[in-house]
Amino acid sequence: MTRREFVTCTVTATAILAAPATGCTVADQPTRPGPEPVPGVDPALARLLALAALAPSSHNVQPWRVRVTGARHLSVAIDPARRLPAVDPDGREMILSVGCFVENLSQAAAAEGLALEVTCDATLPDAPELARLRLVPGPGVAGGPERVLRRRTLRTGHRPDPLAAGDLAALLAVAGPGTAFFPRASPEGRRLAEATVEGMRQQTWRDAAQRELSSWIRFRDEEARRRADGLTVASMEAKGLAGFVMGRFFDAGSVMGKSFREKGIEQCARQSVEGAGFLVLSSEGATVPALLESGRRFARMALSVRERAIAAHPMSQALEEAPWRDTLAGELGLPGPVQFVVRVGYVDHYPEPVSPRRPLTAFVTT
Repeated sequence: MTRREFVTCTVTATAILAAPATGCTVADQPTRPGPEPVPGVDPALARLLALAALAPSSHNVQPWRVRVTGARHLSVAIDPARRLPAVDPDGREMILSVGCFVENLSQAAAAEGLALEVTCDATLPDAPELARLRLVPGPGVAGGPERVLRRRTLRTGHRPDPLAAGDLAALLAVAGPGTAFFPRASPEGRRLAEATVEGMRQQTWRDAAQRELSSWIRFRDEEARRRADGLTVASMEAKGLAGFVMGRFFDAGSVMGKSFREKGIEQCARQSVEGAGFLVLSSEGATVPALLESGRRFARMALSVRERAIAAHPMSQALEEAPWRDTLAGELGLPGPVQFVVRVGYVDHYPEPVSPRRPLTAFVTT
């Protein structure tokens, strides 16, 4: 590789990498063989927990911690070591991520003829027991595990085509009350794109947020395999020569550099105006039960889009930065606080999931 090629490739790699990684994005999962055994946990329950753990989470931190208290009884909490204090100081996104975990478990269990009962009495995100879960007999529903295994967040390739009426109605129905869609060219869609880019700009130049991001990027394959979490070159959709350069030459220091930050903002600006528009999920309040349910609603939507060739890319920057996190709901005319801003659009190709997941023994205890 000549020096000119290396410089060109490095700039390209920076542009591809920076925007998907900045902001609290959700990450994807690979298709896996059966889970490893966990002492004291029934193998059938272990299989369900492995599917639940394929849920999306901010920066792919996988913040859930599970305690199995009986054959079909368990509790879930947030692992404090996996929180993101710089961009999520109140733990809002951690609760949303646990909600995604709970919904994955529910859909996986339904295929086994089980229903999931959820009890949430917690008032704080750092409660030792965020929710109690109980599996009981229920009607069998096919398709859950397949949807869970194949879910993937796609950041690139969104077409500008409007969503078909039937597809849009289906997404709004599955996401439930408090969900609205704003076409890309509508005043609300333009405002969301603007707020996303400005939130990204503010967050990118906050050193604490950028440093936190750098600690969750796994540039080297060996580190990705060893830690089995975070954002990898593949999950950030850097391919070919750009992916090669990132995997060989980038490190945490690169993330803090001026060029990386500037290219990230530029890439976010391009992505924010691609696709059909934005799905926005609001909640009735900001309590732990309300946030948990919002995470479940997002997961239901995210699990349903692939079969319609629709990509879903959460863009959370405006929800992590003032003043937008406090003003967006009012600007959009929504009845409650916004919990998710999701860019959606049709795609021509849906690649398989690629992100790592931690083994069950890393987060399941008895």
